[in-house]
Parts: sequence; structure tokens; C-alpha cells
Amino acid sequence: AEVSFAPKRNRRPPENKDQNHYLDILNFGNPFDFLTGGSSAANSEKDKEMLPVSFPQQPTKMLAAVLSDYGPASNLDVKYVDTPHSLGGKLGPMEVLVRIHAASVNQIDCKTRKGTLSSLCPVTLPVILGIDFSGIVLRAGSETSFGEGDEVFGRQSMDRIREQSGGTYAEYAIVDARDIHRKPQSISHREAAAVPQACLAALAALCRVGGLPARA
Repeated sequence: AEVSFAPKRNRRPPENKDQNHYLDILNFGNPFDFLTGGSSAANSEKDKEMLPVSFPQQPTKMLAAVLSDYGPASNLDVKYVDTPHSLGGKLGPMEVLVRIHAASVNQIDCKTRKGTLSSLCPVTLPVILGIDFSGIVLRAGSETSFGEGDEVFGRQSMDRIREQSGGTYAEYAIVDARDIHRKPQSISHREAAAVPQACLAALAALCRVGGLPARA
């Protein structure tokens, strides 16, 4: 089966009565801090410079787990979809094209799928979810410190999932270089993919609630 991501449709998500509870626990003033683990990358003027996006053998399709409607995990369908692309089909200087080797499932993924966080961070259906990942760089923007073949792990932002190239439940993803790091050789891709969002959420709690200096 194949699916096209245009045109998309909006559907009113299930009524949510408890999403503010999760924000109150960590005392976040800005609800999006919860979704980003208290960390976000700012855009710069240099992001307007672009590089062509290229794939090995130029595949036009990839396998991805696609959410067609809010609800249980059974609403995720693995199917062929278009490969990700940036605006104009080009990479920005701080963007990185990654082949995903492993992706993990965390609470934000589950709550987004169910529609629990829909009023804070709505998605347009169908959508490819997935925040955490580990993989190999295929192409890197001119302002990044990464190169082809680098093993990296990190996270995809909710903004990019909603508005641009989709999440990490897929064979490929375009991510912001400021949200990834080189993978230690001592851990596997599966182990690395389990780290990013959980680690950032724990750090945010220690900083916001426990008073740990943010740069400690």
C-alpha cells in the first residue's frame, strides 16, 4: 500500500481532560517546554541557505508507520510513503538527512497518537510520528559538524513532525543538526534510540523542579 501526504485533513481529536496534569507535575510555564524536554534550537538567518537533498539511488518511497487517525496503536499502518523533503527539495545549512536504524516509543509519542496532547500540539492526519532515533548521516548541511557516514542519535522536534518532514517511525528523516549528537561506539543503535527524549525530560525536571543549574 502507498499513501500520499497531500492533501491532508484535520479531525477534531478526542476530548482531553487531563493533559494539564502532566504539565503541572513539572511546573512548566510554557507547555511546549514539556514537549521539547526543555530544549529547543533557534532558527538563524543562515538556515535560509540550502543544499540539494540526495538519497542513495534516489529512492522516491520509503517504509514508515503512518497514523491515519487518533486512537490505539492499531491505527498505525506500515506502508510505503514519499521520502522526506525540505522546502524546495533542499537541505538547510543546519539540517541533516539520516537513515534511521532504530526508533523508540515514549510517552509523548503515545499521547500524541491518542490525541491526549492535541490542544497543545495538534497534528494533521495522516502523519508519521516518532521523536527519538539513532541512525547514519547520508547528507549534512554546510553549517553542521556532521558528515556522510557519521553514526548519530537524537530527537525530531514536534514542529518538524507537524510541519515538515515527519517523525522517525520511518526509514529516513530530515532533522535539525542541533538536536543530534554522535553515537558512542560503546552502545548499539537500539540503545541510543532509547535515550534522547527521556534524558531531556529527566534533565528538565531536575532543572525546573530540583533546581539543578541548566548547564551543570
